[in-house]
Amino acid sequence: MFNSSDVQTVFSGNIAEEWERKSQYIMSIEGNDNMMLPTIKKHLTPLANVLEIGCGTGKLLSQIDSMVSDIALTGIEMSRDMISQIDKSKFQNQVQLINSSIEDFTTNETYDMIVMKQVFHHIVSRKNVLQKLGNNLKEGGVIIIMTPNEGYQKSILPFNNNEDLLGRISDSMINEYTRELPLQVEEIEHVNTVAKFSSLYEYFMFLYSIGSLQKIFNYKGEYEYALKLISIYRNLFSKEENLLVDFDYSYITLKKVEM
Repeated sequence: MFNSSDVQTVFSGNIAEEWERKSQYIMSIEGNDNMMLPTIKKHLTPLANVLEIGCGTGKLLSQIDSMVSDIALTGIEMSRDMISQIDKSKFQNQVQLINSSIEDFTTNETYDMIVMKQVFHHIVSRKNVLQKLGNNLKEGGVIIIMTPNEGYQKSILPFNNNEDLLGRISDSMINEYTRELPLQVEEIEHVNTVAKFSSLYEYFMFLYSIGSLQKIFNYKGEYEYALKLISIYRNLFSKEENLLVDFDYSYITLKKVEM
């Protein structure tokens, strides 16, 4: 089993430096691979207090900033190397940046919206985190989550509901996490996209660039041996193959209600 410090180590250094260039490994994508913005727009209002968990290098936080004026933004990110790349002077709204994991994050603030894009599947104690976020969510506020679901890369790595290698999350798992919490599943939208890779090497390097290769090894150092093997056999893995991979995501909206 891994913990948040293992994840923090993975998303520092080279991964942080190359984060916004990870798409270089993909030849093309068929379908809409980002429904996060329209989902956020449906719920974002002026004067909203918005928290992003795992804000990375600030791309989504900046996009939310451009949607509405007079909102307050807070981004928390466990990787110091990532969060240090964010330029607060480019934001039109008030923005606060906090270098912390969600597990260690504490605040007396309450939020109208909490956003997690490609973060939830990296969390160990998901139900505990949702309970914690629910306590910091205003009545009627929403948590919006983008996460890989059971169809994500299913042709390569079959889904395991108990201990999934990629941490993929099914609808039934979301319902179980929220069953005893003041969080109502308002909407779950499934979106399928297909990514084309020119070779196995490009595919493996993409997995490494997004932390999935590391997750397969529970974020422990063993993944470095796998990376070395990929490098040693680069010529073999680089033979043109046009590999097609399903990228299936769930866009989940949870609303805080009275228990």
